[in-house]
Amino acid sequence: MSTQINTSKSVNVKIENSTLQQLKEDFKEEAQTLVHCNYVSKRKFINGGWVNIHSTTYLAHNDETISLLHAENIPMAPSMHMFKRPGELKKFTLVFPRIPKEWKQFSLIEECPSGSGFLVTNIERNNTGVYEVSLH
Repeated sequence: MSTQINTSKSVNVKIENSTLQQLKEDFKEEAQTLVHCNYVSKRKFINGGWVNIHSTTYLAHNDETISLLHAENIPMAPSMHMFKRPGELKKFTLVFPRIPKEWKQFSLIEECPSGSGFLVTNIERNNTGVYEVSLH
């Protein structure tokens, strides 16, 4: 024979309005930073060349950095996406942790051994945490 015990009680918790408002604002903020990237294959190569992203890619503001968490629709180096023709568009998304509120602008920096990584500066912070950049 089993016995069920009802332990549910109603508890009232009073939260100050300012604290409640701050919790609501924090909840609405982005939990990650998404950078949607557009890259057009080089016209100087017959097949357009290739593209990839290095795991050393990061966002930077002054001396602070945030490392890449994940890349979607682009291979991580040393793997490569091979283009079929010059001028072909490749869209991909880079996922980073949420950028701090203090950052009003930041840069996307890809460090790679060849020194030819992507660099986008002066990206204006927004409240969505979603950005779109063109890479060259």
